[in-house]
Amino acid sequence: MNPRRESPEAVALERFIMATRAVHAAFDATRGEPDFIDGGQSIARSQERLDAALQELETSERTLDAILAGSAGHAGH
Repeated sequence: MNPRRESPEAVALERFIMATRAVHAAFDATRGEPDFIDGGQSIARSQERLDAALQELETSERTLDAILAGSAGHAGH
């Protein structure tokens, strides 16, 4: 994030976009892993990275949804 003051919506959207990119990168890495190198350890590490990226995506999505819902509620008042 950059040091200038950004709206909570912009910060949440940036986090969501970064999380989406991380999921794509982790998924691509998982697909690119050769089968059973190091007894499957390589695949396990790729899966862990993908799981962590998916968790961050879910968290960032919930945060963005909550911020946008709050903004929509304030706009209606």
